[in-house]
Amino acid sequence: MRLRRGQATQGSPPQPERQVMYGNGLHLPVLPAMVPPILETVRATELPSAEEDFRVDWAGVRTRITMLPWAPQRFRGTTSTRVPVPSDGYRSEAEEYVALALSLHSDRSTYRVVELGAGWAPWALMGIVCARRLGKQASGIAVEADPLRASWAMQHAADNDVSAELITGTVAAITEQLATPMTTQLRVVQAAAWTEATTLRFPVLPEDDMGGAASAESDPAMDYRGAHLDHVDVPAITLRDVLSAEQPTDLLHVDLQGQEAAVLLPEAELIAQRVRFMVVGTHNRWVEGQLQEAFLAGEWALLMESPSTAFFDGVKPTLTGFTTHDGNQIWANSRFRDADPRIIRHRTETG
Repeated sequence: MRLRRGQATQGSPPQPERQVMYGNGLHLPVLPAMVPPILETVRATELPSAEEDFRVDWAGVRTRITMLPWAPQRFRGTTSTRVPVPSDGYRSEAEEYVALALSLHSDRSTYRVVELGAGWAPWALMGIVCARRLGKQASGIAVEADPLRASWAMQHAADNDVSAELITGTVAAITEQLATPMTTQLRVVQAAAWTEATTLRFPVLPEDDMGGAASAESDPAMDYRGAHLDHVDVPAITLRDVLSAEQPTDLLHVDLQGQEAAVLLPEAELIAQRVRFMVVGTHNRWVEGQLQEAFLAGEWALLMESPSTAFFDGVKPTLTGFTTHDGNQIWANSRFRDADPRIIRHRTETG
């Protein structure tokens, strides 16, 4: 007979339920004063040319501003040597950069990054560029459902001399290709990230709309924001398809427009086994709470957090539809101990 937790055998005293503990005793939170020195660890000593269409950042990454419709065009042909605190003005806030910088610190000669909902793959690309400069053998996978944005990811790789291949096709064809050894530094996978390998519907988006999300509905009349958009079939793959069993993933970057908990929580144990650091773009507070409950109870540390904001006007089909500014959660896995000393708690022995 299998006993439930806390159930006693006949004649034995009842056993109390085990107290759930949240967080871990290994990692320290990243305080504001720690952010600039952490970002300095990925500063490039030699910066490439900005040329006419590009913005070059302090880490030596070139971004083709003319490719991104929402990016301020005044950045064309410019170089910025400042670290992005509080933000860079066109890509992200400091938190995501902190996660990437921390993920690069290890005693291994390899580096691996996976980006879900990748857009033009800025995080997979930056991880590869910085790891390569540190002398590591770098590789990455960027999963993006929209064909145009997947092509941007390929262009972004070419602009930074990163070898890349575009993987397209049916679900079966994509998963088969992902199971083969990589021959390039970056794989751009034209698919959605989901809880199972299947076919989903994805909206046809204007160029300046980075808010597309996959839908399991066979014929969605609107997207999660209530926008009436045409939808097309897209293949969907799972975390098991992109998280290597042979090599740890140093950084898992997730931006799924409200589907973060649905995709991550069923594979929480797999993520705990294979991922060192994780950054999740959050799109409603319900998702944020679910992630906190699950990963803090799983002995992860929430190093940094900026909650999403929302304006609850009118009627929307989802909570995410009310979101006005995305949030971020930066996670560190206690199963991996090779972290930057600045975020490790050092205990002194006594007695």
